[in-house]
Amino acid sequence: MTQRFFINKALDLLEFEAINEWGYPKHKHNFYELTYILEGSGQHILNDSIIDYREGDLFFLTPKDEHEFIVDKPSKFGIIKFTEQFFIEKSSFTSSSYWRKNLETVIFHSNVIAESIISNDDDKAQLFGLYQLIKNELNNKRPYSRNVLTELFGALLIVLSRNLKSSMKKKENLYYSDREKVDNILTYIRQNALDKELVKLKTIAKEFNMSANYVGLFIKKHIGISIQQYLMQTKMAMAEKLLKQSSLSIKEISDKLGFVDTSHFNRMFKKYRAINPSQFKA
Repeated sequence: MTQRFFINKALDLLEFEAINEWGYPKHKHNFYELTYILEGSGQHILNDSIIDYREGDLFFLTPKDEHEFIVDKPSKFGIIKFTEQFFIEKSSFTSSSYWRKNLETVIFHSNVIAESIISNDDDKAQLFGLYQLIKNELNNKRPYSRNVLTELFGALLIVLSRNLKSSMKKKENLYYSDREKVDNILTYIRQNALDKELVKLKTIAKEFNMSANYVGLFIKKHIGISIQQYLMQTKMAMAEKLLKQSSLSIKEISDKLGFVDTSHFNRMFKKYRAINPSQFKA
């Protein structure tokens, strides 16, 4: 049975070194976690996927995720732990529903692939800089420390959301170009690809204040394929990573990605990749 770890603080930070072994069993948390790779290398096992980690990587974990690290070279980990309570506390300091909706898409969904979330060097510097500032504030508490931590944490989550491409960029009475709206809809589809209800045309249309008939035509006009085809392409990209990076069987991957059965998954994979899943996995 998978072990679950708990914390009592709304925000905490832990830093430790692992020479040969990480020192923890595969586990879940009752909190959210940002794991910074400060030194070293090895493998990260997140849910059913495996990926190499190295210095400068950053992994985001939710209470729905299960993970462990396999250490190859002596490693140093920096971990920021926070609860939903701390996120809500930060939200209460702003009247911006835009801020809250962007970040809710980040923290309330489990991961599918075990990848570092950093997408560019500028953001890496900011994310690691914010880690040090939060660490210093936690270790040297001074007047208004809670307020400072809340603001630093808010900045951290915003940069995090940008790297996870979770920002829906949707706000009442705000104008977006067609290109921006297309990007937002495609981001939404990628984020919710495994939830059948959330990727129905009527649900997408409601989310973006469009008619169900028009949203499909709108997307096809701009990207040349239908929403269902784009959704299938997204699932195929997930399938490729799971086939190569995880120990899941083809049936388990088929179930995870929401296919009717393995036969349906095999047909779709061959249609989109011109090769059978078993051949791709080999």
